[in-house]
Amino acid sequence: MEGEEFAVGCSLFIKTTFGDEFEGQSSKSGPRKNIRLLKANYIKDFTFLGQVEDPLESRKCCLDFTALRDKEEIAIRQAEAEAERIGVGVTSEAQSIFDALSKTLPVRWDKTVIVVMNEVRVSSPYLPESVSGGTPAANERVRKVLEFERKRLQTRGTSQ
Repeated sequence: MEGEEFAVGCSLFIKTTFGDEFEGQSSKSGPRKNIRLLKANYIKDFTFLGQVEDPLESRKCCLDFTALRDKEEIAIRQAEAEAERIGVGVTSEAQSIFDALSKTLPVRWDKTVIVVMNEVRVSSPYLPESVSGGTPAANERVRKVLEFERKRLQTRGTSQ
């Protein structure tokens, strides 16, 4: 099979040396969902199923720019939200505490201070005594989660 090429639009049933079996179509390179590249030496056997029209023919392709812009906007918003969750100028321990609090409570960074539920503040060194603001119940909840996380971090640190 070395040196052979499949014409664009060939529909094939392929068996690989790994035991995989699938139907595929040879096409020009380009953007496409579910594209699978396969080195020729991994093809154990193939059956020609017929000739089909190339779905990537540039004269017949159209792009939905509105949908692309929407996807881009969603990806940018998601990346910005993820970036806001990363503390700047804080220790890895502080970030671990932030991440633990964020699993059960709404949190955000205000420089190096963790703000929980928009009212409780946890300042460096991120100890239960560093908790301030908010209602007594909210303050106590944050202290408990903080104590638990600090114990977990200590246990993890000594077991390594």
